Amino acid sequence: MGAFDGYYLYCDLDGTLFDDEKRVSAKNRAAIESFVSQGGRFGVATGRAPSIIGTIERDLPVNAPCILLNGAGLYDLAEKRFLAMHPLDQSLIGQVASCVTAAKHNACVQVFTVNSIYETNPAQRDDPQTVRERLPVTSAPLEQIGETTLKLLIAHTSENLDAIHVAVQQEPYIDMFSVFRTADWYLEFVAAGVNKGAALEDVRARCGNVKKILAIGDYNNDLEMVAFADIGGAPANAIDEVKAAADIVLTASNNESCVARFLESALG
Repeated sequence: MGAFDGYYLYCDLDGTLFDDEKRVSAKNRAAIESFVSQGGRFGVATGRAPSIIGTIERDLPVNAPCILLNGAGLYDLAEKRFLAMHPLDQSLIGQVASCVTAAKHNACVQVFTVNSIYETNPAQRDDPQTVRERLPVTSAPLEQIGETTLKLLIAHTSENLDAIHVAVQQEPYIDMFSVFRTADWYLEFVAAGVNKGAALEDVRARCGNVKKILAIGDYNNDLEMVAFADIGGAPANAIDEVKAAADIVLTASNNESCVARFLESALG
């Protein structure tokens, strides 16, 4: 029996566990490894898809279901399979994409399926983050994508995303989606009611040994997760809304090993 049997830790990646260079600090890694060695369960909670989280599996002791695609999928990294999925309505994805490109013709439109990431707008501007991280994307017309879709991501400048968000909010189908910013340059769509917090509820129901859930994140897509957790944390760089929902607001940012500091504060 370990001191943290039944304790689950969920960390957002970008802006939380990762520093600005997309690295996991030695202090964060050591703190997570110590937590797991004492019986704790660790999983990531991210907007990323299975195809772009491989380094996490190799570098960190993930031993809990991972929350992917901002809650649209619950994923077992060891078995490389989805435990739960919340697909988008295929008939509405094209309507969203048409509205987006009508508002800004060069918006980057990314469709996240169970297996791949597709870019569907031939007139798009490149998403700098996709280029910088060399993410595996395929260009294809929307009508040629036959796989189950879990997330739609729109990339543009902050000002242009504001205009796109206003446009889609006027559409009659918008209630079929949860829509939120995940960075200044990203607007994302998942199925209505889907978020990281709802995924934590699934973890609690699915894993019968849950005593306490700890979760830390920094942005809009982390809000429900931080609020739902038994102990929610926000790094110093978190937006005000997440800080207001958190039990622990840290003075350390994502560049200052905030996850290690969160564990110290939450577990003593």
